[in-house]
Amino acid sequence: MREWVNCLRGEKGMLTREKVEGVYALVPTPYDEHGRLDEKVFVENIRKLVRAGVHGIATTGTVGEFNTLSFEDFKRLVNLLSEEARKSSTPFVTIVGCSGVNTREVIEKTHYAMEHGIDAVMNVLPFYQRLLEHEIVTFWGEVANACPNIGIFIYNNPITGRVLHDAVIFKKLSDYPNILGSKEVVPDFLHWKNLVWNSPLVHLHIDVMLVPTMMWGARGCFSAVACVKPELILKAYECAKKGMWEKAKKLQKLIDILMACHDDHSYPVTPGGSPAVYKAFVEAGGFLKCGDPGKPYLPVPEEIKKEIRRKLRKVLTMVEKGLSEV
Repeated sequence: MREWVNCLRGEKGMLTREKVEGVYALVPTPYDEHGRLDEKVFVENIRKLVRAGVHGIATTGTVGEFNTLSFEDFKRLVNLLSEEARKSSTPFVTIVGCSGVNTREVIEKTHYAMEHGIDAVMNVLPFYQRLLEHEIVTFWGEVANACPNIGIFIYNNPITGRVLHDAVIFKKLSDYPNILGSKEVVPDFLHWKNLVWNSPLVHLHIDVMLVPTMMWGARGCFSAVACVKPELILKAYECAKKGMWEKAKKLQKLIDILMACHDDHSYPVTPGGSPAVYKAFVEAGGFLKCGDPGKPYLPVPEEIKKEIRRKLRKVLTMVEKGLSEV
């Protein structure tokens, strides 16, 4: 087992471009009744996902609430995740979102993750004002130089980061060896093809684009489905990896139907993702615990949670049947 995890990482313990692959679960950050990180639930969730077979744990992005987590709780989360990876008999990749509103803050958080053995970060661009291209390239270069022993995924989210990184930007960043590539969320396939054709980095998308992007060279995805029905996304990934495209396409349809439950309710849908809705969606699946979001987000009303549970229950029955037939 330990030989396998060493293959996933470079000599310094970081994730490298060559070794990026698999399903990285987008884990929600659970809070206790006092609004602090619930360590027990966080560890339980990690262990469930690792037992289920995911290849990596990705935390503190949008739905992982990097922006509602105090710096003290951020450090506790990093320590817990790193410790779990060291203790686990089943190896997995560790990815932590270390985003911030200025370069100094991002470097401080990324450096802490690096010093505590995290394999990679998943950072969005500082987002208060739209940055110019030369500012974007300089920012990522400074983070990469200040934290050379940790892999860097650029969370390419133009809604929250105000900029869509294109192939031109990624090509300029390719000289930094620890910049891995990106987590993509824009469902524009032309954008994806441009990255694949014109960028030398590694780009992963999210669940609803798993099979199409793997047809064009992706090596996996960042996954919300893994937090609800991990066997579905893992089976789709394995079929795509083996080139079993007809089976993979059938599984992709089930993934799309499952993810539609995230927005299929009467609560307002927030562009860029809502931690409150995501936590209600994941908890409705019954696999992980989430609790309420951190403030300023507010929990979705109980009637909306019931609505999501009711619809998701029907879809999960359909997914079980579909899995047995593929």
